[in-house]
Amino acid sequence: MHPVKETAVLDLDTSYPCPSCKQGQLIPITLTEAWGCDRCKQIFERKSDLMTVGKLSTPYPRQRTWKWTGKHWQANSKRLKMSLLEAYRWPSVVLLPIAFWLGWTLLAVTGLGLPSRMALILLALVVMFWLVLRR
Repeated sequence: MHPVKETAVLDLDTSYPCPSCKQGQLIPITLTEAWGCDRCKQIFERKSDLMTVGKLSTPYPRQRTWKWTGKHWQANSKRLKMSLLEAYRWPSVVLLPIAFWLGWTLLAVTGLGLPSRMALILLALVVMFWLVLRR
């Protein structure tokens, strides 16, 4: 096991700091193309970009990946931004028409005026986005 060195490609015989727990060391696993953390026990594999690793044991399709800069790990944020866009897409496509339909039909029955209807719909949309984004 060699200490960390600055290279253009992640070396499978070199140990690196753990990108996940930031306290352990990624130690090469013999006869594989993977590293294991001695602290959090996660297993990482090298991705197609030869400077990027990702967790091997996670079934989540959009798993987090980290890129080695030569001195430390940098989280790849493209996947995070994509999942945030998907989080906005679901309520806007599904719940937004339902919110407007409920606003106009149910509030019309109660006899509220247009400003009151719009305020209640806006409140419902704020609560809906808050519920989606808090997870």
